[in-house]
Amino acid sequence: MNRQSLKAVISTILALLFLLLAATGALLYFGKTGVVWGFTRQGLRGTHFWAAVSMCVLIVVHLTLNFRVYLAELRALMKKGKLESGRSVPEKKNGK
Repeated sequence: MNRQSLKAVISTILALLFLLLAATGALLYFGKTGVVWGFTRQGLRGTHFWAAVSMCVLIVVHLTLNFRVYLAELRALMKKGKLESGRSVPEKKNGK
């Protein structure tokens, strides 16, 4: 698998994990009783926890694979004067 395909797979898995976390989080929050749609609260908590752990690991991998892209974007922003000391600077408009 080449680097581009790996990035696509990781991004897709991250999106699916996000949806899983949102669904299990909503079920845990709104489902106040013991069993929700056939899932026990303990099972939902375990699924939610391991999805979160998996997502954290994949975020680190994603950031590592895209590190050069992030650096290039930051350099481009700094070169244009959009970032200065971590805050946004308004651009000057032709003598106004």
